[in-house]
Amino acid sequence: MHAEEIKEAISRALTERSVLPPYGELYSLHETLVGHIETLMPVASQQIDGLWHGAPEWYRKRARLDAIAYEVRQGLGPGLQSAASHVRSLGYALRFLSENTGALEAGKSARS
Repeated sequence: MHAEEIKEAISRALTERSVLPPYGELYSLHETLVGHIETLMPVASQQIDGLWHGAPEWYRKRARLDAIAYEVRQGLGPGLQSAASHVRSLGYALRFLSENTGALEAGKSARS
């Protein structure tokens, strides 16, 4: 998995649009996001579980991680609006995971 691919997926998911994209495009983006999320979840979980378990930061991040796992299982939904909302939410989830795993920093150091 490359940092540039993750950045592109996040950007596509979080782009503001005046018109909803076709369902097929959302489906494809959903598959891409879920693939990246499933790859980063174990790494993020390990990093977050390394925090002191009594700290508010650990509780907040652990709750977000649990919510992401639930969200991934929900699927796109039946309509275009629900699919667009779900993809946007997964974009935020992937951004959270990439920030907590250093996935995007790996790409920066490789280019330096």
